[in-house]
Amino acid sequence: MDTFSITAVQEMRYDRHHSIDWWNQNKLKDSKILVAGAGALGNEVLKNLAMLGVGNITIIDFDTVSITNLTRSVLFRESDVGLSKVEVARKKALEINPEINIQAIHKVHHK
Repeated sequence: MDTFSITAVQEMRYDRHHSIDWWNQNKLKDSKILVAGAGALGNEVLKNLAMLGVGNITIIDFDTVSITNLTRSVLFRESDVGLSKVEVARKKALEINPEINIQAIHKVHHK
């Protein structure tokens, strides 16, 4: 696995993390995480992964944003209703941390 070094800007962004003795920001930057579902729980997970600096995230969901998502999903707004949850969540997570990579997979659910 290629190890990417932390830039000076990233060093400042994650400065508080370094007060934890065992913290290794490079491991987080190199890590790959799959988040299944971009609804309420997925929103919180994505927000936190973006803030932590997890370098590679894949989001999978089949649904679109509905008005009922707005009371429990921090990444969604009323203007997002009808849009793909994964695309909206990807965009908003990248606003939180533009230095991470996020792949959004909108898989249509067949009943």
